[in-house]
Amino acid sequence: MGLAVLSGSLDAHSLLMPDQPYPLQEWDGTLPTLRLAAQTHKPAWLAAMMDNMTLYAACRDGVVQTLPVSTSAAVANNPPASPCGIAAGEDSLVLAWDRGRLGDEAPSWSDFWDIARHPGKRALRLDPRGTLEIALMADGVAPGDIYTALASPAGVDRAFRKLDQLRPYLVWWRTPEEASRIMSSGAALMLSTPHDRLADLGDKASFAVQWRQSLRQKVSWAIPRNVSPEQAEAVLKMLRDQTPLHDDTQDAPQDGRDIHMLAVNDGFWAINYYALQKRFQAWLTATP
Repeated sequence: MGLAVLSGSLDAHSLLMPDQPYPLQEWDGTLPTLRLAAQTHKPAWLAAMMDNMTLYAACRDGVVQTLPVSTSAAVANNPPASPCGIAAGEDSLVLAWDRGRLGDEAPSWSDFWDIARHPGKRALRLDPRGTLEIALMADGVAPGDIYTALASPAGVDRAFRKLDQLRPYLVWWRTPEEASRIMSSGAALMLSTPHDRLADLGDKASFAVQWRQSLRQKVSWAIPRNVSPEQAEAVLKMLRDQTPLHDDTQDAPQDGRDIHMLAVNDGFWAINYYALQKRFQAWLTATP
């Protein structure tokens, strides 16, 4: 048994891993997969890296273990996002475009919506998280104002009106692997995608990354509920003493430019996810 890490992170070399005895295995990061893994007699993994929204839901539902409180000064200065988690860095959701069809000039989220100038399919994550933020940035809302807008009915309506404009041209992905397949097949001209998935395409891939207004999602380690107390104690000690971290920004611009990254607000989504997910599902099934 080993550690489950974010999909694409091994090829992307985005893990900062200290020496540790556990093999690494990628997983899709979804709550249904985690639920299944936690129900088996023999654990699939001793610990799994996941975004904090998945962590909140898994902790609430008892899919992962509540961890004993640490007395170390390092943890006290950087408290975990959940009683079930250990902070493990961040993951990026970026705009990727097909240079073979669109050229080398990096598009913006506004260009993503410009079907007249750039005809072709677009792909987004089938989830209100990230997708609504992108719609508002495409509509001119500054990253620093996104969650103020989404906290109001008018801002939510604005995001869905923006998505209405793309409805006939949208392809959806649920997992990072599906985002990779969209790029590999050329099924979309532009898409949102976890940055790590571009490494999976290899040197011949024609897709490139726009870092401006990318989304940064905090990630954490958690221990599935079916890991034994002895195993949990051992892996927890390693995770706290020498925490393996995820950092996919090694290819981001390093020249001091402000690329206006948006930090995903976990607190906002913890409160508003279910209402906005219900609205999102209603929008998906509504007749245009």
